Amino acid sequence: MTQLPVQTDTGARLQPPAVRRQMLRIAFRSLSGDAPTMMLASCLRFCADGTLRGADNCVVARSEEGCWKVGGKLHRDLDCDGPVRLRLMVPGRGTPIEIGPFPALRTNAGVFFTDTLCLNVLAPGRQPRRAGDCTQLTLIWDGPNRGKD
Repeated sequence: MTQLPVQTDTGARLQPPAVRRQMLRIAFRSLSGDAPTMMLASCLRFCADGTLRGADNCVVARSEEGCWKVGGKLHRDLDCDGPVRLRLMVPGRGTPIEIGPFPALRTNAGVFFTDTLCLNVLAPGRQPRRAGDCTQLTLIWDGPNRGKD
């Protein structure tokens, strides 16, 4: 049986749990200790210009003073529940590097970690940049169908 979105009295459309689970859940951890800012996305791209973009290329966050500015508030790091793959664009390499999938990822000072290891990958757009750092990094939801029905 197919579940359809539910329209609420506020006009929001709630997706069934099966549909919601087919997306990455990203939690931006606040600098001030407030509740994290939550986001659902099929992919999230970290760009060299310091922007964080969604699947539609819309800017969802900007890098400011070593933090991510989301919804007018600064956030130091993020947690991402997957399964999630990383696609890295590295200078001097014609094709992207893909690693994963991982059940979850998190950042600490802009560096990506799994639950058990440091990936030694720095989010693009953070300064200072190291030689050989990727210029674009995309978090991609990697569900059981890998985007295919």
